[in-house]
Amino acid sequence: MTGQDTGDLVADVVIVGAGSAGCVLAERLSRDPGREVVLLERGPDRWPGPEELDLGRLPIGDDSRHAVRHDTDLPGLAAARGSAIGGSSAVNGAYFLRWHRDDFASWPRGWDLDRIESAYDELDGPGGTMGVSPVADDELGDAGESFERYWAARADARPPEERWPVTGVNRVHSNRAGSLRRTAAEAYLSRALDRPNLRVVAGCEVLGLDTAGNAVTGVRAARLSVSAGEVILCAGTLGTAHLLLGSGLDVTGGHDHLGAFEHRGLAVFYRRRRPAASDMVLPTVLHTADAFEIRCYRDDLAAYIAGLPAVGAMVEVTSMRPSPVRLVDADARVRLEFGEMGPEVAESMRAHAGAAADMLNSPDFADIVVPGSVSVADVPGFSQHCWGTMPMGERTDRLGGVLGVRGLRIVDGSILPSGGCSGPHATIMMTAVAIGDELAGLR
Repeated sequence: MTGQDTGDLVADVVIVGAGSAGCVLAERLSRDPGREVVLLERGPDRWPGPEELDLGRLPIGDDSRHAVRHDTDLPGLAAARGSAIGGSSAVNGAYFLRWHRDDFASWPRGWDLDRIESAYDELDGPGGTMGVSPVADDELGDAGESFERYWAARADARPPEERWPVTGVNRVHSNRAGSLRRTAAEAYLSRALDRPNLRVVAGCEVLGLDTAGNAVTGVRAARLSVSAGEVILCAGTLGTAHLLLGSGLDVTGGHDHLGAFEHRGLAVFYRRRRPAASDMVLPTVLHTADAFEIRCYRDDLAAYIAGLPAVGAMVEVTSMRPSPVRLVDADARVRLEFGEMGPEVAESMRAHAGAAADMLNSPDFADIVVPGSVSVADVPGFSQHCWGTMPMGERTDRLGGVLGVRGLRIVDGSILPSGGCSGPHATIMMTAVAIGDELAGLR
């Protein structure tokens, strides 16, 4: 059930955040009719509709009703996160790539590849919950076609239907239903809404954790409080960090911030001879042997994000190695403060940017790129992929239970113990599926 509750609630489990992980956990844990589950979401009760879920839009601008923005110390750049039933799965680019198999080598005992593959298969396999399919040939757009043609003679390419990425060209897989994003809420939460033991409260931003010594006993929001045997934070790395930093719990090692990681990227801009056809923002990528992802965006991001100034179409050269960032509490949101990438990564990034510029100036792009318009950004940006504040095996156990704190679990990007060679969305949902199964006694 959903609603705008007020007052005090009591539950076995309260889940904070109805996003990509929270929707999975709510569905899994409410299968037991004897378990009372409360799911709290800061975004509005109205689910995103077709106008927000259109793959030709990224509804994360300043006026978005389904996103919040976090300040950073990079001039002109903010971190946007979903604030909606469905979380960031309702507002992102619908890029749904697995990590490479080798990316899991350092994960804790119990995370074997068979378990990981089974959880991924539920999401992106044939008939999977998230409706995942590869971008079709006729959806690549002219830049995507030229990008794949250029690299065909220089790198391996994964068959589009193959679900594990390779070093080489990887056609993007997308969570979608036709031309709309398919969200975690549609895939998981919708099937559980009629369960009497599940209460979903939207428009309800959690303000803090209730604690007693080293135990968490519930949460406080503006108009209600929930007492629970277990609190599960699924608010995303940034939202969860805000709650942890204000909790009074010893989770920072005595620091005034939480350390995390990001993917830093350098944009290579160009002007198009003609407008790009409207469709999903990122249809194809190249994964390099030294852990870079070269992203061939369809057009200027201003074509997708309302209010964003036009700067030109873009290929982005992104280091998938972890780059440090500090999350510092700042009133109602955390602020991101970026550290140095390191000279080796910075040098490789510039070299790959040069290779991307050569590609754009090649005959393969002659009908697309205005001659003389290719330029490389002065400073790197970042990928909106923050993770790793409370990694499994270090600050949490293999199921996200916070070490040294009773009654508190985290299941979102915070607990990823490594970075991957692809973006994290599919892997965060995979983690939620696997943990949800175990917590619900399904494996």
